[in-house]
Amino acid sequence: MNNEITEKAGLLADAIGRSSELAELRSAEDAMSADESAQQLIAELQKAQEQFMATQQGGSEPSETEKNLVDEIESKVESNASIVAYMTAQDNFTEMLDSVNAILAGAIAGSEGGCSCQDETCEDGGCEPGGCGSSGCGCSGH
Repeated sequence: MNNEITEKAGLLADAIGRSSELAELRSAEDAMSADESAQQLIAELQKAQEQFMATQQGGSEPSETEKNLVDEIESKVESNASIVAYMTAQDNFTEMLDSVNAILAGAIAGSEGGCSCQDETCEDGGCEPGGCGSSGCGCSGH
């Protein structure tokens, strides 16, 4: 294995470990874990979802009451400040990791700057997140 690659991977791992996104995620997770109402809502939602899925797996259609219960609990979860802060921090951390992954995927695909279009129809500055399959980069307008 190439020592330069493993060294830089270690540096990347250290940078991710020191990132504000990870610090915010851990902080939000700790706050959510300490919030008894958030923990109760999460447990209620898990129980309601398990019942909902058990009904479906048993070959039956969940009743409107079961559907409404899940919707009601989901609404409460989405209005809990600790849970919302955690979900936002998780989204931000995931977005940062997705950006890193897109850069790596672009390098593996053989392009500079972390974007790749196999059909070479990319115009100047035309790469954007979310296209071209699993690489996470694509050409705008293509």
